[in-house]
This record gives sequence, structure tokens and C-alpha cells, in this order.
Amino acid sequence: MGRPSVHGGLSRRLPLVVFVLAACWCAPSGASAAVADGFYGIDGQSVFNAPGSTWSTQLDAMASGGLQVVRAEANWWTIEPAPPEDGWHTWDWSQDDAMVQALAEHGLRWAPVLDAAPDWADNGPNDFTPSASHTGDYAAFAAAVARRYGRGGEFWSEHDSLTPLPVTDYEIWNEENSISFWPSQADAPERYADLFAAARQSIKAVDPQARVVIGGLGLVNPPNTSDETEFLRRMIAHRPELRGTIDGVGLHPYQATVADTLRRLAGVRANIDEVLGPGVPIDITELGWTTAAMPEWQRAYDVSTLAADLPQSGCGIHRLIIYAWLTSENDPANPEDWFGIWNWDGSGKQSGIAYLNAVLAMRGISGQAQTGAPAVCGQVPAVTVTAKPRGPRLQLRLATDKRHRRLSVFARCPSGCSLRMDLLRRRRGHSRKLTPVAHRAARFSSRRRHFRMRIPRRAGRLKLNVVASGSGGGKTTRVRWVRSPRR
Repeated sequence: MGRPSVHGGLSRRLPLVVFVLAACWCAPSGASAAVADGFYGIDGQSVFNAPGSTWSTQLDAMASGGLQVVRAEANWWTIEPAPPEDGWHTWDWSQDDAMVQALAEHGLRWAPVLDAAPDWADNGPNDFTPSASHTGDYAAFAAAVARRYGRGGEFWSEHDSLTPLPVTDYEIWNEENSISFWPSQADAPERYADLFAAARQSIKAVDPQARVVIGGLGLVNPPNTSDETEFLRRMIAHRPELRGTIDGVGLHPYQATVADTLRRLAGVRANIDEVLGPGVPIDITELGWTTAAMPEWQRAYDVSTLAADLPQSGCGIHRLIIYAWLTSENDPANPEDWFGIWNWDGSGKQSGIAYLNAVLAMRGISGQAQTGAPAVCGQVPAVTVTAKPRGPRLQLRLATDKRHRRLSVFARCPSGCSLRMDLLRRRRGHSRKLTPVAHRAARFSSRRRHFRMRIPRRAGRLKLNVVASGSGGGKTTRVRWVRSPRR
């Protein structure tokens, strides 16, 4: 995707102790950063390319780490492999249903990228962009995704045992200013503007509240990627009615260092304000570093720093999605294979753990949020410290069946609450690091509930985190320790 290499710099020479101190997220007592729900996410496409039996382990770790959004493709070619007949479309939702169900079971929301035209609608071999004659078919596909998985969607009515987490944001294509994803760049801004306008109109007809976002633009990297600002200018020149109606601009600001990233964001922010109108949100739908060019400890420092700095940058960032949870790690010579921040066995890399710790801190779930980061796009309003709403009263009882290695948790909030439970164990060789074992969640209720979890053998003491969320937004947290059976 035209990602740059890393060329040393001051941060590369920082001693390890600096990273350790930064990971503590020290802040003045009582300070808190206001980060909206859904701000933090991860690109999880590779998770769903693996066998379904492996999904739960990975999704447990995402949810336990405070992530709320998982970006993955909605492939047109898999959903509609055959052309419509007499104007009637036939959809195959089997792959996407399985993915969305797994996400919802872990309290995660899908952020789809609508791309990959089927061969009956594309522009020929090795060009999966929709031909101009099939723009209407792409719009029909976009509307079908919204009807299936959006607010009030068919999927949620068919799966009433799930807590609905409908799609609210739709990303239209991926890096359309890059020859990797839109091979013919000569007329790409104009063709994409037509595609975006048609998809936006069809999605809004299904869900007027939906956010329809310009697909993540790569920052200029000739000759592979066209200038992102000129791309937007040509879009608006071709379809001027789009100005003032765009819900967000996707951006992939891959840069060598954190400082370079923030500097480029400041320039992009000013250009978007000029071309599209002031204040159009920026959705960072990909950002990360590869260990093919950067040591892991530095990558950990960089992703956690951006997680803290971007909400306070003044750049109008609506969302941060790190690329990627997993990557293939097959070819040492291919940097694209080494962006993953998590391991295939379900354990976290240093960068993944640092990112999740930053997310938990910035969302106010654990630790303290980093504050006082300099505004890079103008002045940021001072952080307002307000009293946290009081959490609900939580009644909790545990019972352990050591013979069958089962933990039963009985929980109730007399005034009603939603519940989230995470069972964690210490990682081998790491006395302080915890890795998820099981995760349970339940929607708002005042009734007594019974949760069962499997206890692994010889895991020593396990930590059970229970979070009850009341109707007023307050949270009550309880921690219990459970000892696993020796045999």
C-alpha cells in the first residue's frame, strides 16, 4: 500500500526504560481524556481468513483490550457472485453472517469496507473496480449490506439472541488513489466520485443516520499513489453537490515516525477544510508499522503514543484503526507480512499489549489516560474533569467445580445493569502480564444471571474482572481471584 520505510531518528535511539515509563500512562491525579465510544479499532481481516475455530481466541483478546470496532471487507464478489436477472439481485450472506455473529458475541462492531467487484461487474483482469455501467449495481450492493447489517437490519431480527451492534459506518472502497486498488488513476477521482455519490444515496435511503465515509486515501507516494488532496479536489469538481454532505474522509497516514504522522495530519486537515468544508471528520482506517523496518519495542511506543495523542490533537480525528491485528508472517523479505500486533497463537506482541493498554487507559477502563499532548491542528479545548456517575450495586458469587474445571459466576444488579466478565491468566515467564482465557457479556437486566467459564489446567491464580454498567453510565468493577486445578 505504498507504506514508507523507517529511517532511524531520535525515537529509534531511545533507551528501553523510556518505553517502560511511557507504558505506565502516568498523569495528574483525577485527569481524564474524553474519548468517544467507537474511537479505537483494529483491522481484523486476517482473523476471518483463518479457520473459524481460531476466531474466538483473537476476538476475546480484542474485546478484553477495550477495542470496540473491527474493520474487515464486505467483498461484493463473494456476496453477489452472479449478476442480477431482470433487475433482481441474489445475495450470499453466509460468510459475512458468520463473521458478524462472532463479532457481536464478543461485543465488537463491524466496520465494513465495501470493495472488490465481481468479474461480471469489474473492469477486466486484475482490475476489480466497478465499470461505469455497473455503478448502480454497486449502489444496490451497498444498500443490501445496510439492510442486512445496519440499524434494524435483517440479520439482527434473525439473531434475536444477540445484543445488536449494527453497522453505522460504511467505508466506500480502499485506497482509491492507489494503483494497487484502483489501477487506472487517469480518471479515478471522477469515477470514484460517481461511485461514492451513488453508494451514499443508496445507504442513506436505508439508514439516514449512517456515516458514509470516503475510502481510506493513501498519502502521496509517487508513482503508486496519487496526491490525496488533488484527488479530493477533482472529486468535488466532478460532483460539486458532494461538498458539505460528506460524513468523513478515510485516511491511511503511514509515515516513518510519530512526529512525521502528526505533521502530515496537520497538512491534510487544512487541505480537507479547504476542499470539502471545515470540520469534516478524518477516519484513520489504517495506520501502523512493520517490524521489517522497526524494532518491536519502538513500534509499541509509537502505536501507544498515537492512541493517546490523536484524540487530543485538534485534527478532528473520528476513529483510529491500527493495521493490523494479524498478518501472515510468511516472507521475511515482504514488509507487508509483518504488520500484525498480535500472534497467531493468541498471545500479544509488545506492540499489541501497549496499544490495548493505551486504549483501556484512554477509555477510562483501567489506568490513567495520558493528557497534555500538544495540539497539532490548532487549540484543543481544555479537558473537563467531571464527577463520574455512580455505578450500580453488584451482587456477585463464585462457585468452582475443580473436578470438571468449571467456574460458575452468579451476578445481579437489583437496579439493572449490563455485565462484562473477563477471565485472565498470567503468561508463562511474565509475572505481571495477563492474557485472556474467557469472556462473557450480557445485556441490561435486573435479573440474576449465571455464567459458566472453563478453567485451564495448571494456570495458577486466574483473575476475574467483572464490570457492571448502569443506566446512568456509571460502572462498578469487581476483581476476584480463582485458583486453577493442578490436574
